[in-house]
Amino acid sequence: MKGTTTHEIMTQKNEQQKILINAVDPEECRIALIKGSHLESFQIETTAGEITRGNIYKGVVTRVEPSLQAAFIDYGTEKNGFLQQHEIHSDYYSIERPEVSKKGTFGIQDLIKRGQELLVQVTKEPILNKGALLTTFISLPGRYIVLMPGGKSSGVSRKIEDENERTRLKGIIESLNIPEGFGTIARTAAQDHKKQEISKDVRYLFRLWKNINKQGVSAPAPCLIYKERHVAIRAIRDHFTPEITEIVIDNKEIFQDVKNFIRIMSPRHTRLVKVYKDPEPIFTKYEIEDQIGSIFASRIPLKSGGHVVINPTEALVAIDVNSGKATRKGSMEETAYATNMEAAAETARQLRLRDLGGLIVIDFIDMRDRKHNLAVEKAMKQHTKLDKARINIGKISKFGLMELARQRIAPSIEYGSFIPCPHCQGKGLVPSAERLALQFLRRLRSEILKNEITKVKGAVPSNVAYYLLNKKRREILDIETRRNVTITIEADTALQPGEDSIVCE
Repeated sequence: MKGTTTHEIMTQKNEQQKILINAVDPEECRIALIKGSHLESFQIETTAGEITRGNIYKGVVTRVEPSLQAAFIDYGTEKNGFLQQHEIHSDYYSIERPEVSKKGTFGIQDLIKRGQELLVQVTKEPILNKGALLTTFISLPGRYIVLMPGGKSSGVSRKIEDENERTRLKGIIESLNIPEGFGTIARTAAQDHKKQEISKDVRYLFRLWKNINKQGVSAPAPCLIYKERHVAIRAIRDHFTPEITEIVIDNKEIFQDVKNFIRIMSPRHTRLVKVYKDPEPIFTKYEIEDQIGSIFASRIPLKSGGHVVINPTEALVAIDVNSGKATRKGSMEETAYATNMEAAAETARQLRLRDLGGLIVIDFIDMRDRKHNLAVEKAMKQHTKLDKARINIGKISKFGLMELARQRIAPSIEYGSFIPCPHCQGKGLVPSAERLALQFLRRLRSEILKNEITKVKGAVPSNVAYYLLNKKRREILDIETRRNVTITIEADTALQPGEDSIVCE
């Protein structure tokens, strides 16, 4: 096997594409895009991890930080948002716009003031102790067009590579006579669509902006002005293409909402929206539950016998490619090449499915042949073309590492589905029984020195109690003899690793 062949790519393109929406449970909505029986895209939104990206709020400046060249905005949530200087539209400047020649002499403290009200849009979800990233450059995505109030330029999605099509779309946008002070971007979905459909989308976005602007003037700050559509509607808006043959939904209310949206967006495709009535769960019926389960696993097997290990960290996402049992080729070089080609396709898919963003480092199996390295680089670029996020891909270094940066469109798929482990606090490791036992003994010695005591009762987790009573009995007897105290050690199954209690009498 030498990676994905042209024939295989063409076969994948010809496979039926369907959007499946599982919304039976009110706490969770899952959306899958499949080609044949292969999972290509997956989204999940829970009530606990509701997405705020794209929401528009009326906020108040609570603090301006010249050292950060940023401001903190109260927009009605638990944590204040973070607004950087370059994300502040000139309409909000408290002074006249600085001249080009004087640019750089003005700091953020000169541009906006504490207590000032402004419209902000969430561009990045709050993560852990960090508040949301905000911007005052509002963008409203439609089906074919993104409208940017306050913008000046118009453009076409970089995903549309055909120059004739780009020219055609630019001509359509120019002919719509969009008022001054509004920017536009033709989305990938606009490709091959007529002026009438694009014009209809633009009119809808202008009506939407008019309502947002009106409410923004009258509403008291801080408050929510515009909430992004339900995740099911967003998925249809962003992923529906002429290649989609069916949209199957197992919730009647969501089915009706999606059908109404499709009727407005593309009436001739309304017939594709179908309600799922079978008693068997929809994802089980289409045999994708196991594929979804693999999204949450750190180790992903490859058909050849190798595997890919994905480990997200605070700084970056580390991906390791291992050959495992993939030793069927004639030489180590051929085995490495075949495994790396397969891993390139699977890695690109996993980045989409998990929506892993930021810096990503892939440790491919070392290959000596430069042609093989170039082929893996080319395969990675080819497979990431399916991704809606912007991706910059580097070359494979002499150490076998490939660096790439991926735009995060939404929070990682784990957001709202997982919480930090109460045992290890997110480290992925817990202290050994030996370490915890020694830690307990040190604390025990300190407690005995504090007061004149005769009895000490200690409670520790079961595995630590076993270690103390079997491996450290001599040390405990020594403490009892030297300090003339009675020590009792008990196992408490309710205690977590690292927890213990000492009661002195």
